[in-house]
Amino acid sequence: MKNNKLKETIEFVGLSYKKEMSKITLLNVVLLGAVAAIYLFTKNLMIALLVISGLAILDYFFLSQYGSKKKAILKDRENELIALISYFDVYIRNNNNVYQSFRLLIPYCSHWMKKNIEDLLDDIDKDKSVQPFMDFAHHFDSLSMQSLMLSIYQMIEQGESSDQLTHFNVVFDEISRNRNTEMIEQKKQSLSSMSTFPLIGAGLITISLTISILTILGDLVNVL
Repeated sequence: MKNNKLKETIEFVGLSYKKEMSKITLLNVVLLGAVAAIYLFTKNLMIALLVISGLAILDYFFLSQYGSKKKAILKDRENELIALISYFDVYIRNNNNVYQSFRLLIPYCSHWMKKNIEDLLDDIDKDKSVQPFMDFAHHFDSLSMQSLMLSIYQMIEQGESSDQLTHFNVVFDEISRNRNTEMIEQKKQSLSSMSTFPLIGAGLITISLTISILTILGDLVNVL
């Protein structure tokens, strides 16, 4: 199950699962070979264990980066939709209906968004229910997108009246505020995590020096 989830994530970000697994496997084989060689020549278990620990950290980094890329893509898509809905609001206020307003968004869309809005419009032609809007919302990770698309559907169901437009604006403004707050928090976390890198580096250097000193002391004891 975990492998299937990893495969889905890797393919979601546009990479080949087989190629990525081959790279990671090759890296592990090379580094484990290096560990074996170090141990055979030095007979130092501590250094071998340190290299193995480093390999585990490296594997974690490689495997976690796919999930990070997926989250970044999903966030970019949500940010694009929020930006597009600002234009959508303008079109609605200029007496275009929902279908026309979505159609007018297409020239400003990325390739991915263009395809999915075109699919949405095709589905609306075939199905006048809320389902096409919910299917479109499911392309996004945030539940707030479902609320947004539901409020847009209600403008079709009940007409683009002032009440429905007000409800749509309330939902959209709330999503925009939450997104701005989230982006500020992400920026703070990013700066905070960057400040920990020197500490991690200093810790690794300290561990390496400690092991080296213990190795030298062990050799001196053996000589004496």
